[in-house]
Amino acid sequence: MSIYLLAYDLVNKPTEFDYEPLWAELKRLGAHRTQYSLWLLDLNNTAQEVVEHFQKFVHTNDRLWATKIRRREHHYVNAMAGTNKWLTEHPPE
Repeated sequence: MSIYLLAYDLVNKPTEFDYEPLWAELKRLGAHRTQYSLWLLDLNNTAQEVVEHFQKFVHTNDRLWATKIRRREHHYVNAMAGTNKWLTEHPPE
């Protein structure tokens, strides 16, 4: 399994498109929200597969970015509560 950071820009107004399915899918996959538009995921996929999967849950104008997180090659400050615990339970490669 690989740890991915999924980032998104939801450019449409919430009244124009319902993003609840996106957040439900992230939660279903056990993702952790580390910033408002950044989620950590533990998946056995490529970055391209991650983006293609989540494209089903966003509008075509929205932006998605997935990148693999590697051990000792990431650093963060003031992440949302639970981030340290999640990364301890899902250590990067």
